[in-house]
Amino acid sequence: MKPQKTVIIGAGASGLMAANVLAKAGHEVILLEKKHQCGLKLRITGKGRCNLTNACGRNEYLSHISSPEFFEYAFDNFNNTDLMDFFTQKGVELKTERGKRVFPQSDKASDVFFALLKDIEYADNVRIIKNCDVKHLIINNQKVTGVIANNEKITADNVIICTGGRTYPTTGSTGDGYRILKLVGHRITEPIPVLVGLRTQNGYPQALQNLEIKNCQINITDKDKNIITSRFGDITLDEYGVAGPVILTVSREIARQFDEGKDMFLNIDFKPKITEDKLHAEISETFKSRRTENAASIIRKWVQKPLVEDILKVCKINPKTMGYKLTERDAKSLLWYLKFRREEIIGDMGWNEAIVTQGGVSLKEIDRFTMESKKVKNLYVTGELLDLDADTGGYNLQIAFSTAVLAAQSIIKNS
Repeated sequence: MKPQKTVIIGAGASGLMAANVLAKAGHEVILLEKKHQCGLKLRITGKGRCNLTNACGRNEYLSHISSPEFFEYAFDNFNNTDLMDFFTQKGVELKTERGKRVFPQSDKASDVFFALLKDIEYADNVRIIKNCDVKHLIINNQKVTGVIANNEKITADNVIICTGGRTYPTTGSTGDGYRILKLVGHRITEPIPVLVGLRTQNGYPQALQNLEIKNCQINITDKDKNIITSRFGDITLDEYGVAGPVILTVSREIARQFDEGKDMFLNIDFKPKITEDKLHAEISETFKSRRTENAASIIRKWVQKPLVEDILKVCKINPKTMGYKLTERDAKSLLWYLKFRREEIIGDMGWNEAIVTQGGVSLKEIDRFTMESKKVKNLYVTGELLDLDADTGGYNLQIAFSTAVLAAQSIIKNS
């Protein structure tokens, strides 16, 4: 029997993984990439280090996924241990860091990319076409039979769409997959950026850009100060607002509500391990005990040196004022900054900064046991295109890899 031909649209994490599985099974693969190189987004993910999965157990893993009941079959079919074994067998040494996040030992995302590329780049049954713009699918009797790309017809027995969402658009993720799938009748939940920094009304001085503050309590509240979500962890200051691991997490939790117009506020407690009363007493006592030091020196007790200037400015405290001249008003202003600083959230850092897309192809229209479209036969959808996302920590790349493997294996079984 003649090997089946599968067109894969998008040579990112999902596309490259699907190509590997199909090529190994002897299928003919045509991999279409919009940009001049493959895997551009994969090579910059995790700030160039590539947090490719997480080593936690199954139940905990699924708890980090937006729709675990949809993803669990794909995960059980090709889980985090399978993924780590896959790369180890391809010569990529791995390491596990805090939070059980898995990275290549080299800290180079390019090692992950080249491991995916090496067995297919020159394979006789794989053809990679770069600078390839896919306009639409060819459908006959609700079955995909090919694509129109670069104004040419490419026939296929199967098509897998792996174009990714809309994050990092300069790497080619500009939402093409949504457009293509919408044309054949798929419903798309409006894509929004998540795992992204939050813009606040005032932000921080540019001099504090990328300053990391550890062990903060973050509360997101509504205009009536009701808590929407709370998290404890590390943040990074930004001239437009805040970023960092804990902010990325809350951005995902509030994204849809904020997009629908709900007013939200960011509340930062820089000193969550000490109560308001105890910190107030400590501040007042420190003013007295360090009475011959100036305010700038005294405030250094509670925060990193770069943050002192902003505190003095926001709290309207003269940096040269000696401790014995600091007032109760000064103490309460400092207390407010350290425990109750509240800023209105006015937006996020946008698609160029976001790690993941929330929204996408309705999961009701995809067979979770195969990743095949329920609307068009022999059409498969994987990865970030799906209305499926997860917390930061390696979970989202696992979604890309697991769904790609399942789609490829489904094609092999049906051939």
